[in-house]
Amino acid sequence: MIEVEGLSFRYPDGTLALEGVDLLVREGERVALLGSNGAGKSTLMLHLNGLLRGNGRVRVLGLELAERNLAQIRQQVGLVFQTPDDQLFMPTVFDEVAFAAVNAGYSQDEVRRRVATALATVGMGGTEAKQPVNLSVGQKKRVALASVLVTDNRVLVLDEPSAGLDPAGRRSLIALLRGLPATMVIATHDLALAEALCERAVVLRNGSILRTGKTTEILTDEAFLRACGL
Repeated sequence: MIEVEGLSFRYPDGTLALEGVDLLVREGERVALLGSNGAGKSTLMLHLNGLLRGNGRVRVLGLELAERNLAQIRQQVGLVFQTPDDQLFMPTVFDEVAFAAVNAGYSQDEVRRRVATALATVGMGGTEAKQPVNLSVGQKKRVALASVLVTDNRVLVLDEPSAGLDPAGRRSLIALLRGLPATMVIATHDLALAEALCERAVVLRNGSILRTGKTTEILTDEAFLRACGL
């Protein structure tokens, strides 16, 4: 589903955020991206649907990440930001979730059907008329997730999905994500969430991948985790 080869990226201020990253994600996998702040997790995620473009090769769903393929890739790769307020911008929940489906060219009836299905999937049915600004953090995260599920994304890219949630909301989110069929790449500091959801983990430090392997094996290596700031 995702092939990254030799990816490097430097921000305009000169900061080297990624250096020689190789990553392979197979269909149906849930992969955790682990690392301390500044390790390169978010920068890598933003390359997976072309919001950032570095040097190296990125293929998603068999398509080169090139201008001619961006629209198709972005219809299949749903990116959910760490802070939902950075993602939600429409006046109502319905408008927010419908936005991607409308841009995909679906009919009005199909848009309504897809919005209802997406909101039901995330447990937010009946909130269509609410204003996102008045929702709790957990509800906003669910609406943000519905806004990418509405176009049947095959890949979900989630940045710190449990950040800001209380324990009940975190448990609910884990149960929700566990039940979704999409391939997932999840950047998180929440090691328990990574263990609960992801079969495989990739550990980054200073823009490079230090280690990849079974999540349970990596999380039981306490010396390694301490060395990585985890």
